[in-house]
Amino acid sequence: MSKQVTETGYAPQAIGSGAPAVRSDCGHLAGVLTLRSATARLPGDPVHAATFDFPVCHHAVEGVSINDLIAVDRRRLPAMIAAARHLESLDVRFIVTSCGLFAPFQREIAEQLSVPFLSSSLHAVSFLRGMLAPDRKVAVITAHSGLLAEEHVRTAGFALHEVVIQGMECYPEFARVVLQGGQDIDVVKLGNDVRDAAGSLASRGERIGAVVLECPNLVTFRSEIQTILRVPVFDIVNLANFLAAGYALTTYSV
Repeated sequence: MSKQVTETGYAPQAIGSGAPAVRSDCGHLAGVLTLRSATARLPGDPVHAATFDFPVCHHAVEGVSINDLIAVDRRRLPAMIAAARHLESLDVRFIVTSCGLFAPFQREIAEQLSVPFLSSSLHAVSFLRGMLAPDRKVAVITAHSGLLAEEHVRTAGFALHEVVIQGMECYPEFARVVLQGGQDIDVVKLGNDVRDAAGSLASRGERIGAVVLECPNLVTFRSEIQTILRVPVFDIVNLANFLAAGYALTTYSV
């Protein structure tokens, strides 16, 4: 008996009481909340136009920098909420962000929207920990291990000591491009950095059951990390794909 699966588009948006009074449907399934940055992006990064297989709208939060996210500066919340509401007004079905350090602002932003909002891949950690055996750990690969603080992960439901942290700050091409804002990328060197970091993580003797990439700049090299560590790897892009799949209208015939 054969089974056929047909994709027929996406479910229409349900407009709730919290939705903007005026909506402009531009055909975008997802919105990506970004920061202003001159750093070059590669396919796989949520800011790159070639990353997603569905229509995406990007919008930068004005007046908010990476330093504000590092410091968890809640004075910047109004600007974040305004930017998220702008994406909502374009009739996107859900919103994600371009930086894992948006994590502490998850609840405050989500409460102001009528569409699902995912601030960071870090929010997948607790979900994954619940699926793993007690002797298996989730590893988090982050842009800078010294800048990822308890406040960044507390709202995601875990503490830093409960996961294995691997930072990228000591790898030269990653540090030059991502941490120091370099505008040109040596893709070979960057890929080598990511592979070296994955190898370092593998050599630490931890029983790792899954990996979460906090930094979206790493997503381009997800398959290399999977190959080295031989565990599933999650990030804001495949989590966005998970959300998009929830809106896909799929029919089955047997």
